[in-house]
Amino acid sequence: MKYRKYILLVILLIIGALMVSMQAAAHNPRYMKLDYEPETLQVSILHFSFAPKIHYVYKLDIEKTGDLFSSELYTSPPKFIFFEYTYSVTATSGDELTVTAYCSLFGKITRTIII
Repeated sequence: MKYRKYILLVILLIIGALMVSMQAAAHNPRYMKLDYEPETLQVSILHFSFAPKIHYVYKLDIEKTGDLFSSELYTSPPKFIFFEYTYSVTATSGDELTVTAYCSLFGKITRTIII
């Protein structure tokens, strides 16, 4: 009977430690590459997750020369850890495009390209 209490306590401690470590396992997207072809911005992102249903890139903001150009919301992750999004963006020489990708649990990544 005495051992049951200790075993139950150890199990509860392990469950508690796992629940706390889930937030610590969240991380921002690791890699982002921007490519601009006339009228098209291609954004490549690498974001790995063991829990893709709750941990994915949920929002992507595109700024054009400091002003918000577009904000895209996503409700589910793509099927692979490396994915590409394509956006219709008209930019002229000298314009600065800044893209920020937000993780659903923690962090963000920002990259800039000058046309």
